[in-house]
Amino acid sequence: MVDNSNAIEVNNLVKIYENFRAVDQLSFSVKYGEVFGLLGSNGAGKTTTLHILTGLLKPTEGEVRVGGHNVLTNPIEVKKLIGYLPESPALYNRLTGYEFLMMIGRLRGLDPEFLEKKIEKLTETLDLSSHIDVRLSAYSKGMRQKISLTATFIHDPHILFLDEPTSGLDPRYIKLVKDWVRAISARKRTTLLCTHVTSIAESICDRVIILDKGRGVASGTIPDLLEQTGKNNLEDAFIELVGGTLVSEF
Repeated sequence: MVDNSNAIEVNNLVKIYENFRAVDQLSFSVKYGEVFGLLGSNGAGKTTTLHILTGLLKPTEGEVRVGGHNVLTNPIEVKKLIGYLPESPALYNRLTGYEFLMMIGRLRGLDPEFLEKKIEKLTETLDLSSHIDVRLSAYSKGMRQKISLTATFIHDPHILFLDEPTSGLDPRYIKLVKDWVRAISARKRTTLLCTHVTSIAESICDRVIILDKGRGVASGTIPDLLEQTGKNNLEDAFIELVGGTLVSEF
């Protein structure tokens, strides 16, 4: 039965590559207006899960719904609702920043006059205005992340999928991204955040699920997980839940 209060529903999700289970019987749900974190080490299954939720991969088993729509049977309706920032965004290096954003906005069906204003506002906020007419091939890692963030937010999506959104950003823009996500949440928009950085998850997420080897090993609010593990911060709680060795001396 579909829960209409949930923006995202994942039920018994499995993804197998040959003999490797990248995602293993994963289930969780995200309510409208929530900032929800997929937290795990590299290779834990976070990005694979995100690729399935955004329709880039087909699951081996299980069901996923986004905005009430089955991702497998109704992918176009899902894509109308979402904004997706991949961990390593693919940019068209021969285009300028302005040309790239105009292309994304027009593909999203935005009015040209509105789009012009939105590009001006977002690029000014992200300090990209002086580089907007430069080809993307000349952009630094941080600038590429900023232009990718702009493309993700430009159509004001109802549901955001963000994979390591603060990668390459300095502290000013990390805070800006956090503020944007919180502002979106206040408008009942939903964010699913993929990260291996516990401090990011702790500072922004309403709830998290911790992944290890494709499985969800624990989920809940940050206070819930701290109480469950008896730890004082999410980093220590994470290590307690997934196992690991802390080296105290060399």
